Amino acid sequence: MCYNCAYFRGAESGKCDAFPDQIPERIWLGKSRHDRSLPGDHGVHFQPKDLNEFLSISELAKIFSVSPKTIYRAVWSKKLPAYKIGRTLRIAKKDIDHLKK
Repeated sequence: MCYNCAYFRGAESGKCDAFPDQIPERIWLGKSRHDRSLPGDHGVHFQPKDLNEFLSISELAKIFSVSPKTIYRAVWSKKLPAYKIGRTLRIAKKDIDHLKK
């Protein structure tokens, strides 16, 4: 998740604007998501580098010719990762690549 964040400073430093001293291990290793505020993050949380790398629920539903409800069910059951960007849920294109195969 960190690599796709607009606030990430680089893998060598292991730092970002939210955690200028060091990104916590649980976030760095992907055990905890940083799409919501966490203690010590200075009010900064995950923001994608490029919104073109994400799809809306309805866009993804059209690609797979399913109802948006089907996509929401996959998100709610944690079978498909989603990120809250602003007030809407978005799906990273990299997370759906394996679904197309």
